[in-house]
Order: sequence, then C-alpha cells, then structure tokens
Amino acid sequence: MPSGFNISSAHVLTAKPDQSLNASMDITAWGNLWVRFFAGLAGISQVWVGRVDEDSTVHWVANTPSSTGFHQFPKNTLENVIQFGRVHIYQDHDTLTSNGLFPLLEHNRLIGVVRLQSRQTDYFQPETINWLSNLMTGIAHSLSQEMYKTRERNLEFSIHNILQSTLNVEKTVPAALEIIVSILKADAGMVYSHHSTSGQFERIAFFGLSPMALEKLPGGIRPIHAGKPFSKESLPIWIEDLRNFSSTLPSKNKPGDAVLRSYLALPLIAHHELKGVLELYWKNPNTERISQSGFLDRVSEQLAFAIERSRILNDLQKNNQFLLSRYDVIIEGLSRALELRDLETEGHSQRVCELTMRLAKNMQIPREQWDDIRRGALLHDIGKIGIPDAVLLKPGSLTQQERRMMQLHVVYAYNILSPTATSRVTLDIIHYHHEHWDGNGYPDGLKGAQIPLAARLFSAVDVFDALTSDRPYRSAWSRDHAIKYLKEQAGTKFDPLVIKSFLDVAHN
Repeated sequence: MPSGFNISSAHVLTAKPDQSLNASMDITAWGNLWVRFFAGLAGISQVWVGRVDEDSTVHWVANTPSSTGFHQFPKNTLENVIQFGRVHIYQDHDTLTSNGLFPLLEHNRLIGVVRLQSRQTDYFQPETINWLSNLMTGIAHSLSQEMYKTRERNLEFSIHNILQSTLNVEKTVPAALEIIVSILKADAGMVYSHHSTSGQFERIAFFGLSPMALEKLPGGIRPIHAGKPFSKESLPIWIEDLRNFSSTLPSKNKPGDAVLRSYLALPLIAHHELKGVLELYWKNPNTERISQSGFLDRVSEQLAFAIERSRILNDLQKNNQFLLSRYDVIIEGLSRALELRDLETEGHSQRVCELTMRLAKNMQIPREQWDDIRRGALLHDIGKIGIPDAVLLKPGSLTQQERRMMQLHVVYAYNILSPTATSRVTLDIIHYHHEHWDGNGYPDGLKGAQIPLAARLFSAVDVFDALTSDRPYRSAWSRDHAIKYLKEQAGTKFDPLVIKSFLDVAHN
C-alpha cells in the first residue's frame, strides 16, 4: 500500500482481477474482464476500456453499464491523453461526477486507455491516482500481450490459408516466410526442404536477404553441421550471438563483423520425419529464447506438411506421367495392330489424329483435353477387332444385316475401353463419332448438341479421310470433292460450326 494512503480511499483494494487473465482471450473478452474488475470497486459508476491503434484511433472494446452511450469528453481531453500519455482528471459539473482518463503505455507507446467515472466528486485523490497509475502498467502489459496473441492468431490463420491455397510450395512458402519473419521481428529467414534419401537440403524460400548475402551468412545448417549427419534430433539450434560461436565454424564462415547476429534453426517435421528446416536471423543479439514460441511450433508444423504434400504431389505427377507415356505407347500399338488387320485403311488412324488435333486447336478446345482427344482419334476404330473378317474385309457393298453388324464396332470399342479409359472425352469420340447432327446416326440416334463436341469434330475429320482414301468398293475422292460433300452435309450429318472451322483448317 502506498505511503499516505488514507482510509477514505482504501476501498479500491477490495477486488482483484481474475487469474484467468493469463489465459489467451480475444480483445473483447480481455476488456470485459477489466471492466468487471473496475466495476467492482466501491465508488466507480461507469467504466470504459479501449485500445489505441498506431494511428491514435481509439476503439472502445468494453464498457459498463452496457446501456451507456459514447461518453462525450470535454474538448481536447481524449486527444491530450493520447498525445502526451498522461493521466487526466476532471469534474463534470452537469452530472456531479468525477472522471479519470488513464493511458495504457507499453514501452512508452500508447496502446490503450481506461476511463473511470465516480459519483464522488473527490474520488480521484493523489493516492488513488498513484495506485491506479501503477495498476495501469500491469493492464497495459496484459493488453500488449493480448494484442500480440490476437495478431499472432490472425497471422497464423493467414499462413494456413496461404499454404492451403496451392500444393506448389515454391509459390506459397515465400509468402508464409515473410509473415513469420515479420511477427518475430527477425531480419531474414530461409526455408529448406530435406531429402531423406540423399540427406541433402534444398532452399525453397528466402526473405530479407539478397542472393549475394546468402553466401556470406555466418551461421546456417551447412557450416554448423559440416561433416556431421544432420537429422531432426540435432534441432532446434538457438545461437544468441553468432560472434561467440566461431570455434566450430570453417574459417570462411567465421562471424567476424557479420551484420546478422542471432540465429535459429527449427526442424520441419511431419509424421515423425524431417521434411525441412526453418532458419531465422536477427541483426541484434536476442536474449529471449525465441525457439520456445508456441506460434513457431505450430507454423513449423504447417510448413512441414506443406512440403510433404508438395513432394507427394510431385511424386504422383512423375508416376502419372510415366504411366501415361506407357499408356500412349500401348494405344499407338493397338492402333497399328488394327491397321495391320485392315490394310486398306493403313495410316488412317494417324492421319485423322493429326487433322483432329489441328481442328481442336482451331476451335479453341481447352488444352487439357488435347491428349484425351488424340487418344480417342487413335482408338476410334478399336471395336472393329470384334467384326468378322467376312464383313470387315468385304470388297463390295454390305447388306443391311452386315451394316448393322459393322455399326456394332462403336459399342464394342466402348465396352473394351470403358473399364480402363482415363477420360470421358476419349470414350465420347469412340462411342459417338458416327452420330449425325439430324439424329439419324448410330448407336443412340443423338441429335444436335446432344452429341459431345469432341465426337462432332472428329466425325467430320473421319469422314473426310475416309472419302479421300481408296477403299475396296471405290476409289479415293479428290480433296475438293470431299470438301464439297462436307459443306453439303453441314446441318444434316455434321455440326455446321464444326464444318466452318474444318474448312479453315483444310485450306491451310
């Protein structure tokens, strides 16, 4: 109790703040806690608690009574408290109350303000003001901590959103690292991925450093662990001052007059495996052991899982690319095998494939569909392996029954490929390339836009190549004759827009 503290003001000691203040709360909960504390003091009728932004804007976060409107302070009263950071006591003669405005200062920076009102006009005696001012120091510190925790939570959520936005760590990790460096007031940072098989590290992000400066760093996982096995058990590493850490460094990495002084290396661990390392540097020595930060533990885990997800995706893409390349080889082999059986159409699949791709690009079909269209063009007649030679290789015209049998090749093709086909587009081509715009095609009699676009464009190409190739029952047509036929059949057998685009391709 301060000396000279008189009995009339002793009532201010009758309440203490809840011990739960040490727990993490949002700013509003923090404000309500202190409002309840002050409201429990005898003589206090109104309480306002607010935080102050860096631009000196006051945000009142809690007050009591809750029905009390915004308090109109005398002219320049609040502004003076904010500007000079001094306690201001005044009487309101209209309401016969006394009021006190107390700044909340942290390291001489105004971060909040508390306004107390009493119906006792002599409430704010020097002893009371002195006691309250001392209390405000503790309140300011708790507000600072709460503001930091709130900012930390918000930034942690931002890091989470950044890392979840894409699986490409080269795009996400640099932005996340910038936030980490900022909140920890570090001057530089780097993130490495770790390859367990080779034991090598690969830098995937850096912030606050130029590429030239990277080579001059006094610390770092390479010189510190030169010649030693590096694993998650050897982390974290915290060096308060690199100037005092030189005996184990190679000569070219000795700190000397290095600008960066404090160093922290944290393991990035996911599923009990080292996925990488987070390095942070400070220009001034840090006496506080930053590596104990719960924030760092959480974001390090997020970085680790982001690296792991990216690595899994890369492995899947490589495996998928390999499988697709093998798949394409098989498809081309099947296409050639079919032509060996039906020599009169030799080269047909390759020709229609090339022309189909030109038409697809001219019609601005999305690039991601090109491979699927190409596969469909190569395999469009694979169902003919189910057609008897007597029908498939017949030199003359087919009977009605034989024609129906030939038409089954699209059904056979669908049944052959549907269990393994990787795309709906591929199946659409092989199943529907004999459908007609007017609905008189086969196998399902689809009409107009009911026919998938890929099948519509391939249909035009397939007929054009068939007409311009020799067949057992007729000689090849000229290009001009075939083009004239396609134009005549636009709107009947073929999609008019497809034929329009086809003519552009055919004349180029």
